[in-house]
Amino acid sequence: MALVQQGSGGAGVLAAMLDDPAARGDRTLTGNPGGRPAWLYTAALHPADEPQRLAELRGFAILDTEPDEDYDRLVQLATVLCGAPMGALTIVDSQRQWYKSRVGVPVQQVPRDKSFCAHAILESDRVLEIPDVAKLGWADMHPWGPQGPQLRFYAGVPLRTGEGSAIGTLCVMDSVPRRLTESQRDGLVKLGKSVASLLNLRRQLRIATETDRLTGLPNWFHFEHEFDHNKPACGMVCFVRLKTINQINSAHGFRVADALIQQTADRLRVFGDRGAFIGRIKRGLFVLFFPDARPGEFAQRVAPELAASLGKPYAVHDLSLVCPVNLGFASYPDDGKSLDEVVNAADTALQVAIEREQSMAFFDRMVDNVLSMHFRLEPQLRRALEKSEFVNYYQPKVELATGRIVGVEALVRWMDPARGLVPPGEFVPALETTGLIGEVAQKIMERAVDDWRSWRDAGLPAPRIAVNVAAAQLRNDDFVPALRRALQGLQGDPAALGIEITESILISNMERAIEVLTQVRALGVPVAIDDFGTGYSSLAYIVTLPIDELKIDRAFVKKITADPAYEGIVRTCVSLARGLNLKVVAEGVETEAQAAKLRELECDQAQGFLYSPPVPAEQLVRMLKAGTIGAR
Repeated sequence: MALVQQGSGGAGVLAAMLDDPAARGDRTLTGNPGGRPAWLYTAALHPADEPQRLAELRGFAILDTEPDEDYDRLVQLATVLCGAPMGALTIVDSQRQWYKSRVGVPVQQVPRDKSFCAHAILESDRVLEIPDVAKLGWADMHPWGPQGPQLRFYAGVPLRTGEGSAIGTLCVMDSVPRRLTESQRDGLVKLGKSVASLLNLRRQLRIATETDRLTGLPNWFHFEHEFDHNKPACGMVCFVRLKTINQINSAHGFRVADALIQQTADRLRVFGDRGAFIGRIKRGLFVLFFPDARPGEFAQRVAPELAASLGKPYAVHDLSLVCPVNLGFASYPDDGKSLDEVVNAADTALQVAIEREQSMAFFDRMVDNVLSMHFRLEPQLRRALEKSEFVNYYQPKVELATGRIVGVEALVRWMDPARGLVPPGEFVPALETTGLIGEVAQKIMERAVDDWRSWRDAGLPAPRIAVNVAAAQLRNDDFVPALRRALQGLQGDPAALGIEITESILISNMERAIEVLTQVRALGVPVAIDDFGTGYSSLAYIVTLPIDELKIDRAFVKKITADPAYEGIVRTCVSLARGLNLKVVAEGVETEAQAAKLRELECDQAQGFLYSPPVPAEQLVRMLKAGTIGAR
């Protein structure tokens, strides 16, 4: 019985009788019984480029996919052409042969060592034909199990879709011995080429629809497919946000920004080479999944390495650019049982990193619960903003030496029609999380200007009103113009307003803070650092900032009479302010003993419940008429 291989051109039969294997010219293995080719008596050899072949196979993303009518029609045509009761489009994986389309074949896959297609892919574009499987001696004539049909005849053409080996075959089979005619072999080869062309076309279409054009990385749909296909048991998800890509785009143009994004993708590919899945979501946002990574080791080793890699300068068009990043991490399945859940957790961590102006943050369920509560509150907050339910309360700043009211701080309160006055701790963090804090703060400033004008027009000694500036306002290019417009309602009189900004906001973006605060002071509006001394203070930045006032945090004032160390801290703050010609205000003054100590240390002003809690505008009017709050 001959085993026949036939080229598509019908140039003759390359045959080898089982009793004369040398006639085929097939490669043989040293030491094989009788010198016969290995495929004649054992499982098929792997192609020399097996790793590359399998990598190419993965690129088709065809394994374990749903049936396809186009492939089914080609397989049916092959069986009709060859007069065979069975046919298949097979994909040869590392350990199995999987049927993408099949006619008369009862199972979806068989082990690779039972597969004649694994032999067929060793050939070039020739048909591998086995007229009688029983004559091989070693082959299993029941590869589909005892209930399936007997396999006696096989003919398969390799599906060569690239430069290397084939990924599978188009084959026909029969339960009785037989041979193909010359025209049948020729037709099978041509159909095989049609199948290969369709596979390539589908791959190109998938690449076009699932690949980011700028970076060549998978888009979200491809990333999701990779995750679902690999079915990892555990791992870490990471969101990467290029923090200043829009500013780089504005300053240097989109081509520079695009080049930087491409270089970012190249840096991320290093982690892809080590097993991570990578995707680009949108302009400055990437997602990665690290299979098998555990939170503890990942936090110690991989996360810092990733941050360090992305933190290095980029060389773009003769420019050296640094683009800070925010990274958000979450653990699968600890922080989410599905890809959607763990990605949402990583996004929550990213938002925390952004809000806190940190380079990275790991998902924290307690934080997530709080954030979820904040976002559930968002519709009510938006309604309150539309209906002007946020109102101004004012807390006096008192001159320690005289007891005169020399200023007030505007504080937001929510007058909910259903709940009444809502404590700020219940809604201010939600305003910050949802991004509404900037709009609310703007309303507070506008109302403060209106109140100041009414006090002045009534002939009262209208004190300067300090309004708090949120990080969102500092980032907003319209902040200074809005402040200028507010002052225009007072004919440009800057005596109405001052602004207060916390140290943490200043430190998070020092260059931006200096730029904005310089413009604010140019309008004649003084600037105060709020909560001074809470952990960020540094002489290096205090001397460079355009500021007029330090507000000593209440945590130090609270213990000023009980702990000499805290008294020393306040003394140092006052001395520092004196040296820089800044005013000093002590927050959280609650007892006369604290006020006395502050006077002894020559602190300028005090603010706290000893003098007054925050009060509505109409109540403050009565205090302004009195002029002082208990001269000391």
